[in-house]
Amino acid sequence: MLGLAFLLALAVWFCTKTSPVQSVGASTIAEQLYQRHLLSLAGRDELLRRIRHGDLRIQEYDELHQTVTEQQSNSPAAILAFCVEAFKAEFNYRTQELDVEVAAATGDSSYVDTQKSSAIFDKYRQALARFKGDTVAFQQWYYRQLPARFKIENAIKAEDSLLQGGWTIYPPIGGLPASHHWINNQRSVFGKTRTRTARDLREIGLIDVAVYQHLQELLRNGQLITEEQVCTKAASEMQYRANYDQNKVKQLQWLDSLRQAGLLSATQHQRLLRDYRPYELKKPFEVLAYCQRGQVLDLRHLSHEPQRLYPHIFAQLPAILPGFRYTDLRVTVTEKDMGSDLRQQNVTLSFQANGRHYENTFWQDFIRKDGTDPAPSLGAQVGENFYRSINRWLADQNSPLRLYRAYKPDAQSVHGDEYLGLIAMTEQQRKLLGNNQDLVSIESHDNRFSSPNIEKLVTWYQHLGLFSHLSPEQITQGRRKALSGAKISFAEVLMSFPHVVHAFDWESADSPHVYVRHTKELAVISRGGFAPEHVQDGFTFDQSLPTTIPFSFDLNNHTYRTQLKADSDWLDPAFVELIQRATQEQHAVGKFYECLGGEGYIFLTSEQHLTLSKAQPELFREAVEASDE
Repeated sequence: MLGLAFLLALAVWFCTKTSPVQSVGASTIAEQLYQRHLLSLAGRDELLRRIRHGDLRIQEYDELHQTVTEQQSNSPAAILAFCVEAFKAEFNYRTQELDVEVAAATGDSSYVDTQKSSAIFDKYRQALARFKGDTVAFQQWYYRQLPARFKIENAIKAEDSLLQGGWTIYPPIGGLPASHHWINNQRSVFGKTRTRTARDLREIGLIDVAVYQHLQELLRNGQLITEEQVCTKAASEMQYRANYDQNKVKQLQWLDSLRQAGLLSATQHQRLLRDYRPYELKKPFEVLAYCQRGQVLDLRHLSHEPQRLYPHIFAQLPAILPGFRYTDLRVTVTEKDMGSDLRQQNVTLSFQANGRHYENTFWQDFIRKDGTDPAPSLGAQVGENFYRSINRWLADQNSPLRLYRAYKPDAQSVHGDEYLGLIAMTEQQRKLLGNNQDLVSIESHDNRFSSPNIEKLVTWYQHLGLFSHLSPEQITQGRRKALSGAKISFAEVLMSFPHVVHAFDWESADSPHVYVRHTKELAVISRGGFAPEHVQDGFTFDQSLPTTIPFSFDLNNHTYRTQLKADSDWLDPAFVELIQRATQEQHAVGKFYECLGGEGYIFLTSEQHLTLSKAQPELFREAVEASDE
């Protein structure tokens, strides 16, 4: 099969090959970039230095596995990548600190008042006084005294109209960005010469005819608005073409592995191979439509109303999961006031299958109080976790399959809003699709959390005494919640019940008396083992707070107090340490044990802890993601 893959790739290469970029030496190209006034003398010399020392690099991204490989190259793509870097550095060279100059000249005193900007403000205040308020004379002087680098762009004639690009300059993290004068003074960095830039790249020989024609199309459509973007697109497409043959062979091998694993039938595999177009590599989402248990829905043609949307989606599922026969599908929409103009819309899906009731509640969308969508999507909005009850059903059947969601990125979202991809796979089949969760979701194949097993778990927890402080109604509601959706850990099952596990984020010191709140919540889960009184702290979330915060409580007529560290919005673990010391000194029936990977606590007797540690050690190790439910 490897030989067949190679022959197919070779055939495609000979049939689709276009005129190659002229084999011109990299050093000659560097000189031509300088002669055509794209690179400055310094830019040319830097490019030549990298060519001589083997410092030009190209990177290739593996979308499936999210890996980047880098290699030395003097190819057109590598030289174009240097041009991209040069335009970025030139933009910084021509604009760095110009915002301070403009703010000072216009009297914008709200600008960050660093020592350097203060000196600039003083300079302009003195100049304005010297011109006695004559703003015309002041503006003329202002332009004349600006550093030369700030005037470069203004002196360049606009060959192309400037398009609104929505530039935002953010303060740099970790120091100022690279600033080099590597672009010629006759070349714009704001888009005034973007068409000429594309033409020069073609005439120099850095891009071929097909890439040039595509750049022209993107320029006409307003999709490339700066010279940097022209070079970025050119580099990407030239590298794609240069690596196409070897990547096509790799993809054919990958597709054959999907066939051998049962994701592609022999017929669909052959049809997929016939459907290749010149210079095409299939995206993982495109392959989904050929898979035996795959389905792609065009959300642009489906109703945006959940009551009509989800019945349509469910109607497609038996084609993916032949054994899935459901009845009594119900879609319930509820809304939660967010305290502003927005309301959170949640959806509950419930159905009957194989004699069991399945139910799942998930976040659907945010809508305004008048019913309109603040950020309407092109396609119908599908809740991220709408299929969790279906995976619960698969676990109940002891099936090796799980339903996965596949994504097709678009202009609106990294996950895409226009298409919904669904595919049923085994755990081993899923591994063939890499580890990129932005392409295909990650699902648990742990059948320990089937409905019958969760019912046994709940009964066991109850006999262990973990729910002794809960009312019958709370236990009933917790049991129902534990059986909804698709639980994938012991922690999720326990957290379905109120006041059993206290989970919190250590970076949550964002409200007054936050230590009082957490202490009282720990008391609630202790089943009477920790009953503090007069809990107090001095936390007010005020930036002017001292370096320490007083924290105290009474327990069995003993006062416990300490000074906690104030560290932005981070909680100080010392408050839990004080509680642990108090429960130990007062001979409490149990103690608080860390769980959820250190992001929560559960109160247990020593016997309960020993039993759980042996039976469910992951309860104390693994973190749990937030659920919609």
